[in-house]
Parts: sequence; structure tokens; C-alpha cells
Amino acid sequence: MIHPNMATLLSIICTDAPIAPTALQAALTAAAGRSFNSISIDGDTSTNDTVAILANGAACSPGSPVVETSNSSNAADLTAFTSALTQLMTSLAQLIVRDGEGATKFVTLRVRGAPSRAVGHRLASTIARSPLVKTALYGRDANWGRILCAVGYAEGVEEGAAGVEPSRVGVSFVGAPGGSHAGQELKLLVNGEPQDVDEALAGRMLAEEDLEILVKLKPAEELDQKDVEDEVLFWTCDFSHEYVTINGDYRT
Repeated sequence: MIHPNMATLLSIICTDAPIAPTALQAALTAAAGRSFNSISIDGDTSTNDTVAILANGAACSPGSPVVETSNSSNAADLTAFTSALTQLMTSLAQLIVRDGEGATKFVTLRVRGAPSRAVGHRLASTIARSPLVKTALYGRDANWGRILCAVGYAEGVEEGAAGVEPSRVGVSFVGAPGGSHAGQELKLLVNGEPQDVDEALAGRMLAEEDLEILVKLKPAEELDQKDVEDEVLFWTCDFSHEYVTINGDYRT
């Protein structure tokens, strides 16, 4: 049972940073949105999830300022703290996905060109929850149709300029860092049109433990650097026979 917002886990983070409660809460909320709330194993949430952060201020020397959201003079410190916290929580969240029940693949979803982060996050979450997408990944099938289908039925996402225009959508597999095909893009769908996919290459990419799926909501020529910088990241895994076995054998 792993799916945002949080899922069957307790995460306690401690810091000795001199930071006020309001600033600490703001940093935690921002970091959680890009880490623990951006993962999914099976789409099932739980009622007993908690992520908490404790700060004792031990690193504060006498007379040093405490980081507060209302103090513009230490805005850079709050930004740096939030960035470091996000990196830590992202690493922890990714480890949870890698340890998913029966998981054989760690999948990074990238959504570029969304009209807002909320829309991009909703699309990525919908793809990550799709049993058909997850089983296709396990079966090493370059099935762009299942990915596009999930994009199309995402709840709360309009069709057209405010959301998704099918004739502008692109779907690619990208080799994950450290793998044999690192950075290599295999285009499956371009501007709503299926491509002549090299099935042998697709099979080799899907045989690796790590894979990236890139969904573009604009034609490549319309994407700019800001679209790349503002892309939504989400992490998930595949569904294997082992997942069914583990949960089928489970008894309360």
C-alpha cells in the first residue's frame, strides 16, 4: 500500500538547523510534494501515514538568526534548507519504490509541457497507477497506447490548451543514468502519431532495472528550457507475478 498522499509508512527526519516551526512546516510541505507524494507502488493508500521533521536548533550559535518565513533577510537560507530537505526526502522515497513488493523495475516518469504543475502531477500519478502500464513494463512491451490512454482518462484534466491535446502528445522511453542506454531516447509517439519502433532496442531498454518514461504535452519544437526545468517527476515500479503472489497469499 504505497501511494500519495503517503502510504503505510512512518518517516521521521531530524535536523539541528536553527529554523522556526512555520518555516520548517513550509519546507516540509514543499519537499513532501516532490518526494513522498510523488511515488506510487500500487495506487492504494493507507490511513496511518506520517512524515514528520524535528528541529532542535543545536547548530545555532549564540546571537545567530533563526530562519523564519517572515524574515526576508534569510530567504536564501530557507531556500537552501528546503532544497537539501527535498533531496534527502526524494532519495528516501525512491528507496521505497525500489523496495516495492515484487518490483523488478524502477521507473521515473517525466511530464513536460503541462499547463501547470498540478496537471502534470495528476497525469504522472495516473500513469503510475495504471495496472496495464505496469504489467506492460514487466512484460517488456513498448506499449505507448496504454500510457497515452492513462493520460487521456486522468481525472480533472481538461482537453485542449488547458490540459491535454492528443495530437500534440509525445511518449518516449529514455535510458536511465548508469544504464547501457543512458540518455538515449526511443520515441514511441510523436505529436499523437505512432513511430516505427525498434522493438529489439525497446526490449533491451526494458530489460534494464531502471527506465525513464518521458511524456511531452507539446511538440518538441515548442518546448523550451523552462518546460524542462519545470517538468514533473514521479516514481513508480512494475507489476510482476510476485506482486500478485505476495498479496494473494496475504491473510489478515
